[in-house]
Amino acid sequence: MPHTVTLTIPEPVYENYQHKARTTNKPVKKVIEGIVCDDQPPPPSVDDAPEYLRADLKALERLDNKKLRRVAESRLAPAKQRKLSRLLDKNQAGTLTGKERRQLDDLAREGQRLTVIKAHAWVLLKWRGEAIPACHELRKRGQPV
Repeated sequence: MPHTVTLTIPEPVYENYQHKARTTNKPVKKVIEGIVCDDQPPPPSVDDAPEYLRADLKALERLDNKKLRRVAESRLAPAKQRKLSRLLDKNQAGTLTGKERRQLDDLAREGQRLTVIKAHAWVLLKWRGEAIPACHELRKRGQPV
């Protein structure tokens, strides 16, 4: 038989629960029930992410699971990946020009940004109760891990 309990929680704790409610598309009441019943912590706040990524990470929270999965499984465009590989090879050989160094830096930043966004998308899917693939399954699909 369910029981009703009234409790007062600090504002920052409630804000965390509101955040999880938004990211999981559930009412706050259901989120709190799930946390109490499953001992599941609220998701980490994107406020801890670098400033330049926060808006993109928050935008992920508004996506449905299908779109979120597409983001999680996304990759650099093949042409950019080839260019990055070529520039990394030239960098290893010590033959990069100044222009190529800037291109390498730009592509590396883009790849790092994409990695963080994909990781957050996978975490959101997990919090929403979706099954996420193991690392070895991602490797089979050709996804970097």
